[in-house]
Amino acid sequence: MSSSPARAHALPPESEPVDRVVALFSGTDSAAAAEDEDWSASLLAVRGVAARVREMQKRARDSVREAQRAVRDADAAARAAEDRARHAEATMREAVARAERAEEQTRLAAERADRAEARATEAHMWLRRMHECMVSEFGTLAAEPTRP
Repeated sequence: MSSSPARAHALPPESEPVDRVVALFSGTDSAAAAEDEDWSASLLAVRGVAARVREMQKRARDSVREAQRAVRDADAAARAAEDRARHAEATMREAVARAERAEEQTRLAAERADRAEARATEAHMWLRRMHECMVSEFGTLAAEPTRP
């Protein structure tokens, strides 16, 4: 076993591939350590890291697509809710207008009923006075015997 300072920076072959790639590209290995290095293991480590990076990129793209789909779905749901709210408001305005018209019709009907009742009361009083007048004017004629 060599105890050179360059060898102290070299990573053992059983180290993680990412650590091996970092050591390979960071320049911490000296030329002496590079001669002893297992290049095929380093290439495998680089390929492994590249595969992990590609997988992370794929997951990131998938996450972005999923987020964009969620945003589109949320936008569509918001637009649909706004449409329903506008429709509900329009329906409510129509209902309020119908209620106001019905109130006005009820008020007019009540006024007509009051006028009709007043006319009926007046007609009843007129008939009573007519009856009293007829009884007072012609009541004596009915009580007198008829003469030949």
